[in-house]
Amino acid sequence: FVSTKSFYIYLVQIRAFIFICCINYCSLSQEFNAGISAGISTSQISGDNLAGFNKAGIILGGFVNRKINNLLMVQMEMIYIQKGSSNPNQNVNNLADIHLDYIEIPFLAIIKNSEKISIEGGIHCSALINGYYQDLYGELENQTSFDIFELGAIIGISYNLSSKISLNTRLSNSIIPIAEHASGQTYKSVSYTHLRAHETEAD
Repeated sequence: FVSTKSFYIYLVQIRAFIFICCINYCSLSQEFNAGISAGISTSQISGDNLAGFNKAGIILGGFVNRKINNLLMVQMEMIYIQKGSSNPNQNVNNLADIHLDYIEIPFLAIIKNSEKISIEGGIHCSALINGYYQDLYGELENQTSFDIFELGAIIGISYNLSSKISLNTRLSNSIIPIAEHASGQTYKSVSYTHLRAHETEAD
């Protein structure tokens, strides 16, 4: 239930073009690293009368980063991520699942805590590709529409398995509502992301 669909498709195309340009530039520069990321997310949505990170989704994308000094690095990512909420007791309480697909662009500051551990924080801007409610019989119609834009805050921690691979766990929370509820409640997306593997170029 996404309004002005052509607008957000155009917005995603622009962001993808900018990100690809950054990747191409990084491939020619020794000051930048680029890589890919993949993993899974578990998420919930506040205000939907459900609790628990029951919604599982996938994460696929890439990133570029630049080392500022021995302790600080900045990073930009572009990822496809699935969020929403899942109701394991839908046959009892009749509360529908929420399914959301985003193209998400995080901007992060990463602080190296040790040779193995780094902590991170920043914001993300997201464009909604698809969003809908679903019950036991399929996708529901005539429901509240979701905003095409999401802005959120991020904190996380990474553990380096090698010079090229790290595992990352991350908590993100929407700063602005993702939808208005019919009863006056405000939906906010809360996503817990884990088991993210980054494959990077060696320094």
